[in-house]
Amino acid sequence: MQTTDTLQYKRYTCQVFYYNVKDCLSGRVVGVGEIPNVRGQTLAEIKAEFHRVVDEYLLACEKAGRKPAQAFTGKYSIRTSPAIHEALAMYAMGQKMLLSQVIQQALNEFIKNHDIEIPNREEN
Repeated sequence: MQTTDTLQYKRYTCQVFYYNVKDCLSGRVVGVGEIPNVRGQTLAEIKAEFHRVVDEYLLACEKAGRKPAQAFTGKYSIRTSPAIHEALAMYAMGQKMLLSQVIQQALNEFIKNHDIEIPNREEN
């Protein structure tokens, strides 16, 4: 059995798994495959490893003169049926809105109706 939780650091999120069979913690940075997975025996160890790999990644990007990848950019492709796409586009036109505004409104309502907490991006 495994449980999961997250750590945040410099706008990166590490999903941490505890494996009770191996009695260890393992973490992966969500959405950025260029940053290696981390392991540790304690929360302090995995947190330090997460901070270290993020700092190393950012330094490597800086030295290479390239922009670091971010997992959560606010851009997301949505796949749906053509009928739903058309219905939402027609609704948007009727409301003098962009389709992206209709989608954002729908997402906001979903978040509110399901009591989904928006991360405050505080580092831990």
